[in-house]
Amino acid sequence: MAKRCEKNPSYSLRAFAKVCNLSPGELSQILSGKRIPTYKVAQKILGGLDLSPQEESQFLGSLALKHQSRGLKRLNKVFKEMKSAPVPKAINIDLFRVIGDWYHYAVLMLTYVEGFKPSPKWIAAQLLISEIEAKLAVERLIKVGLIEERDGTYVSTEEHITTADKHLTTPALKKHTKQSLEKAVYSLENDPIEDRSHTYMTMAIDPLKINEAKKLIEEFTNKMSAYLESGRRTRVYEFGVYLYPLQKKED
Repeated sequence: MAKRCEKNPSYSLRAFAKVCNLSPGELSQILSGKRIPTYKVAQKILGGLDLSPQEESQFLGSLALKHQSRGLKRLNKVFKEMKSAPVPKAINIDLFRVIGDWYHYAVLMLTYVEGFKPSPKWIAAQLLISEIEAKLAVERLIKVGLIEERDGTYVSTEEHITTADKHLTTPALKKHTKQSLEKAVYSLENDPIEDRSHTYMTMAIDPLKINEAKKLIEEFTNKMSAYLESGRRTRVYEFGVYLYPLQKKED
């Protein structure tokens, strides 16, 4: 659903429901986690999506584990047979999307901004994303525990996501970094210089100092974040410091 929205911002939940052979209401409940697809419903969904055999197996396997955890006495035969099948270690899909897609943390930061409105339509207009992307982002942030609904609005829980397991999180982090760079180029071409800063420097260095440079960059980033987030918060910004080689590495 999210991939289709990225390609076509006007793509709707109703259109995706039609592809999955479900009603919009059924799909909405599944996406929000209020309903777990049965094997019959899963077959409907798989019939409309172009997935690889491995993706289909992982999808059915995840449903089997979910149904088994509920302790149901009557369990579909296929789900029973998948009970002992090993499940490959993989990052939770909601967590992957939160780490990998830039607008999730942007939505999180919006909750700190003065005048924040807990409406997917308002959030979408602020970040120039589709309304369904905004809705799904809020639902994912709630699922992973980064925001919660309180007194009719969304607030940060002050929880943090760890990306220490690079084997699992590196693909998501690469995706986020790529999007961040693309947004930086967009800002360079569309935002007035008064609202932005694109700073760079070309230099000849000793590559053995890279690790220490990374530590200094992290310290600087934390100090800059603390400075910029003090006082009034009226607009969400992305801040990045980039250091990468321009010269080919010799053997």
